[in-house]
Formats: sequence, structure tokens, C-alpha cells
Amino acid sequence: MTEGESLSPGEKSLRRDFAAGRFLSGQAARRWQLLSINWPYAIIEVFAADGQAFGFRFECTGYPYAAVTAQPWEVVSNGPLAPGRWPKGSSRIPLAFNPGWKGGACLYLPCDRQSIEGHDNWRHQYPSLLWDPAKGICKYLGIIHELLNSSEYAGRHAA
Repeated sequence: MTEGESLSPGEKSLRRDFAAGRFLSGQAARRWQLLSINWPYAIIEVFAADGQAFGFRFECTGYPYAAVTAQPWEVVSNGPLAPGRWPKGSSRIPLAFNPGWKGGACLYLPCDRQSIEGHDNWRHQYPSLLWDPAKGICKYLGIIHELLNSSEYAGRHAA
């Protein structure tokens, strides 16, 4: 971006959220870590109970009013995470981290922009898991972190 260019309203909001207490406290507590922003994408690692970091590439167009969508991401090679490297576990883990859902382009969660489409029943079944513009990306990160630190989490699939 050159000196004369300005940030879009969505990018300004996202960067404000990354500089705010909610995001910074999660980062300080080693729940997550911002790796990069290349608007409209942000790459963030979320830490699991066993200390493993899982990368996610968030597509943030329309932020914060439009929900973001997150794809498991291989940080080193900067590409989609191979299905064999996704989190494994029982109950909610294989549902949320399902590489077969939309070709692995997003997580199967009510807070995800792509996954909520066609799931109007989720608005009544899982109101606490819906996207909340007031909490922004931290809402989604909190849900991922909770899953990766639940008793249902069983590590990373072997490559």
C-alpha cells in the first residue's frame, strides 16, 4: 500500500480489534497468535491443549458486520492444511474440523460465513456459537480454542 492509499473500513476494524484488549489478552494467554494480515486475509495460529499450533486463514471481507470464514492453513508452505493434518478427536471435533465439508474451505461452525448458509436452524439451536460483530474475530477464535482445548481433542492426524 502506498502512502496515499487508505485502508478499507473492514481492514481498519480488523486491525483495531487486533490491537484491542480482547485479542491481545488471548494472545498473551497463548490461546492464539496473529501471524500476518494481507487484506482481506489474516493468518492466525490457535494453540491446542497439547501445545500444537493450528494455523487458520481467515477471509474477512465485510468485517465486522459480515461473518468471517476460516480455513485450516499450513503456515510454513502458505497453503491449505492437508486433510491428514487436521485436528482429530471425538464428538464435536470431527464435526467442526471436517475436511470433507465444502472441500476443506471452512470449518463446520455456526459462526462461519460459509457454514451458516443453509443452516437457518442453527440460529435457534446454537445462538451462543453465532457470529457476533461486537466480539468480532475473537468470537470465532474463542470457539476454535475451546474445541482444541476440550477433552474431545486428541491431537493432530498423522501426515
